[in-house]
Amino acid sequence: MVAHNGSAYLPRTLAALAGQTRPADYAIGVDTGSRDDSEVLLQQALGEANVISQQRGRGGMGTAVSAALAELAPWSGRAAPGAAEWIWLLHDDAAPAPQALAELLSAVERAPSVTVAGCKQLDWHSERKLIDVGLSTSRWAERLTLIDADELDQGQYDGRSDTFAVNSAGMLVRRDIWEQLGGFDPALPGSGDDVDFCWRNRLAGHRVVVVPAARMFHVAHRPHALGNAAAARKAQVHLRLKHATPWMVPVHGAGALLGGLFKLVLSILIKDPGHGLSQLVATCAALGRPRAVAKARRSARQTRRIRRSVIRKLQTPRREVWSHRRSLMEAIGADNSPADELEQDPLAHQPTGDASDDFAALARTKRGWVGNGALAAVIIASIASLLALTGLFRADAVAGGGLIPVSAGLGDIWHHASSWWITLGAGLPGRGDPFGYVLWILGVLGGGDANAAMAWLLLLAAPLSGLTAWFAAGGLTVRRRLRLAAALLWAAAPALQVAVNQGRAGALIAHIMLPLVVLALLRATGSAVGHGRFTLPSPAERRFSEKPPARPGINGTPSWTAAAAAGLALAVVVASAPSLLLPATVVVLLCGLLPGRRGRTVWWALLPPAALFIPFGLSVLDRPRALLADPGLPLAFDAAPLWQQLLGQPLEFDPQGGLQGLPYFEAGAVPWALLLALLVAAPVLVLAVAGLVTPGNRAMTARSLWVAGVIALAGGWLASHVATGINAETLVTPFTGPTVSAAAFALLAAAILGAEQLLAMARKSADSSSARRRTALRAATALGMAVLLAGPLAGLAAWSAQNLLRPATLDATAVGSPGGSATNPGDAEAAGQLGTPRLVEPASPRTLPATAIDRGTGPEQTRTLLISTRDNGTFDASLMRGAGTTLDSLSTIASARHIIGSPGAETVRDDDDVTAAVRRVVATLVAGQGVDPRSDLEQLGAGFLVLRSTDTAAQLTASRIDAVPGLVAVGQTDVGWLWRISPLNQPVLQAADVAHRVRIVDASGAAIGLVPSTYNDVDARIPAGPEGRLVVLAERADAGWSAWLDGRKLTATSSGWSQAFTLPASEGQLTIRYENPWALWSGIAQITVIGLTVMLAIPMPAQRPRTGISRDEGSLRKEHQNA
Repeated sequence: MVAHNGSAYLPRTLAALAGQTRPADYAIGVDTGSRDDSEVLLQQALGEANVISQQRGRGGMGTAVSAALAELAPWSGRAAPGAAEWIWLLHDDAAPAPQALAELLSAVERAPSVTVAGCKQLDWHSERKLIDVGLSTSRWAERLTLIDADELDQGQYDGRSDTFAVNSAGMLVRRDIWEQLGGFDPALPGSGDDVDFCWRNRLAGHRVVVVPAARMFHVAHRPHALGNAAAARKAQVHLRLKHATPWMVPVHGAGALLGGLFKLVLSILIKDPGHGLSQLVATCAALGRPRAVAKARRSARQTRRIRRSVIRKLQTPRREVWSHRRSLMEAIGADNSPADELEQDPLAHQPTGDASDDFAALARTKRGWVGNGALAAVIIASIASLLALTGLFRADAVAGGGLIPVSAGLGDIWHHASSWWITLGAGLPGRGDPFGYVLWILGVLGGGDANAAMAWLLLLAAPLSGLTAWFAAGGLTVRRRLRLAAALLWAAAPALQVAVNQGRAGALIAHIMLPLVVLALLRATGSAVGHGRFTLPSPAERRFSEKPPARPGINGTPSWTAAAAAGLALAVVVASAPSLLLPATVVVLLCGLLPGRRGRTVWWALLPPAALFIPFGLSVLDRPRALLADPGLPLAFDAAPLWQQLLGQPLEFDPQGGLQGLPYFEAGAVPWALLLALLVAAPVLVLAVAGLVTPGNRAMTARSLWVAGVIALAGGWLASHVATGINAETLVTPFTGPTVSAAAFALLAAAILGAEQLLAMARKSADSSSARRRTALRAATALGMAVLLAGPLAGLAAWSAQNLLRPATLDATAVGSPGGSATNPGDAEAAGQLGTPRLVEPASPRTLPATAIDRGTGPEQTRTLLISTRDNGTFDASLMRGAGTTLDSLSTIASARHIIGSPGAETVRDDDDVTAAVRRVVATLVAGQGVDPRSDLEQLGAGFLVLRSTDTAAQLTASRIDAVPGLVAVGQTDVGWLWRISPLNQPVLQAADVAHRVRIVDASGAAIGLVPSTYNDVDARIPAGPEGRLVVLAERADAGWSAWLDGRKLTATSSGWSQAFTLPASEGQLTIRYENPWALWSGIAQITVIGLTVMLAIPMPAQRPRTGISRDEGSLRKEHQNA
């Protein structure tokens, strides 16, 4: 008898052993390192001399049995004369019936060819319920009992005799066969060892029988047992490899791996990814033991006496396996209570993210006041937004502040996001920003027009924020008034207003999506409240119900679907606001650890952000500050101190100051700025503190939200010490808005819980008070709601008025110049006023003249040098490709590459060769001294020059540029003055030609040919030429560039700072591309993780019959027992 932590079962088992009508001749006990008193019980029943103790190792039961036999009953090599020696194997949780041993011995005495006999297995607790009557396997080595769910013993299997295998509990084995076969396979501890032993016994030419008259009462599913679904899968793969023919072993290995992957995908589809992942891990663990497989095959080969094909006939056919599995799945489905399906409740079907009726619930025509509250919040926020953003309605594009137009094509946006070569200026190595994928999704939602979608996003930012907050509040409370207050407060949040006015698209999207992340995390851990019939009863009512109503995502039931949705929403948030990456990771880790088993689903939420940022992180190992940089143009700001951030203000304001842009609320005797900030935030803070200190069943959730808010503010404080960009020679840190938004919503959620507790206490007090006291409590509640709603309404009104009364601004093309920096937000912040001026304006999606765009997007891939004049007489310049620099083509890597030094002590690095060349060209052009700059312009690939027409100073500059050699004036366009740059080597090149991105130069460096190219790659036919020529790219030299001519790889070199390759004199097909060793694998990983997460996040029916599709028979039976 082998025991491990079996003290709960051993008394009955030992009593059953002692009560055998045919007692055992010699009883041996083995304790495998139990932490209870199992060893003591064995010693009391069997005697101390007959019990050994062995630490639980990898060999499982077989190793324990072999060790006990070797120590207490060593094998002499032959049986006693005239009688065979038999071993009866017993588990600590399996009690034999009194006649069990007698029936087994009688069966083997009648049939001397039988060397292994087993018992009929009945349930420990329900003695008529069958577990198995012999075992079988499928062709894929799956362990099968072929017993229906809840099948009772009526003697229907008493005629069984020969079987493929028997259960190890009560297995009777002839001693010489045990020694000959080497006992159980030590590579199969806890699962599959009995099937494997009987399999090898069959291959050795012996019989295996089950004796139905010998009954064994066995614990079917013991907690913390080794025989779980993962162990069964590992044993199945091991058996498949062990007993396959040699040439089929690789086939079975590949099939097992593909089967594990298929199980994972299927389990994700049916919302059971934990099972699928454990099955894949178990498969890989079995495949990762080639030495154990080889040893097991060698041992089986030594004892095999008959062909493997004979044994296959005893295995269960595939059709019978599937028929049995379907019957188990139907039995599990039958456990669903029909009363639940027949119950009609108008609020029963609320969106959960775990069922297909979610969409039907959202589309109901009769919504009740809850829907009206959401509609009211959306209408109020929409009116305020339309008033504040007049002029953006139906704008082709928007620009200003940190915002510039987006690429016109979805393909261009995707290329910028997924490329490993940044195409800004002269290019540089690096992965595209993860924010590019968000812009691509925005373009898809806009029907392919990302610029129009961005304009609508700005217009709808406030109502969308209110709507997402309303949904999130539904996960915290069932009170309609609190959901309305949460929606209005989030729509009027100061961080949102600053993000909209300053064109901070990333902070804007993060603010909208943050409530959805919180809601998804609440549902993933089962911490969300239920609605309708899923509402959790009060403590006074709970004793009358059998159990709390359960559904994935609510009332303590975790949800895989919500965890996947949290991962997708979190990926959007951190891609839009990278400064939230570290705080969000810490919060998700705490959500996975603190709730215990309820947090096991939350880990999935980290996979999509990791899939986005790990490839990006690999390209910024030498400049990690880029991980924190905000998307868009760097925009300087004055961060608010901590106490103002607790009030939800991302920008610093003077407490004695006024309201920006409102003459009647200027700084004076009344501190209007402080009053408005307190009116919006003070009620929320008071309620959040109440949620923190008020006792109740949601107090732990409120404390967790406070911790999340503190973590967000701490992350923002740390990020504020790291410069990530440059604005007009000023170092810029990550914007505090996203971290302030994250902390503000955490406190808002805690305030909802605090208000919930206060209202519950008021109601309880009112029920036991006089009518006058009840009236006073209702009046106090109404007054509190009025104060709570007054703040966001006043904030929305002030924002609308500030933007409506704003002074005339510059053209948006000047406000948000892509020349490397954005205009400073203005003097409002410096004056200490509350609020920020609106910088976003309607703009043209085209930032360059049409002529330059045609050549820039054609096979020439010509670049354009764009020059802008500043108010102080200096110049901004940027080298643009294609249709011009767009929001999706911007790179945080490019923004951060000019900054060096430790956090808090950063400086700007010296110019590299490319930047020095651009400075030299601009100085030559604006000086108008007759110096020819075309050698530098040719190397930069610039074929056009544009000077923005901003003021009269630009006209004087244009007249000086006209005198520069090699520039042909095209005229004034809607963007500015345009010049075409003629080729330098005109005896060879035509005067009408423009510079190409790729050119061929001779040994002296003169251009002798122009090569057409695409955005990054080259695939063109080149003619023969002189020896010593080079093909030169207007790209920075990097080891990732490779070139081939007719399939022969060319030698890489450089021409100054440019990437070049040596060309032979012969003609041929030239191919050039940029390659990164991580590109393929990171792409596969991203597609896999995001694809599986989307599949898991899609709502679908998660009924129990479908959950069994990916399970084997053993786990199906366990699922049925749990159901």
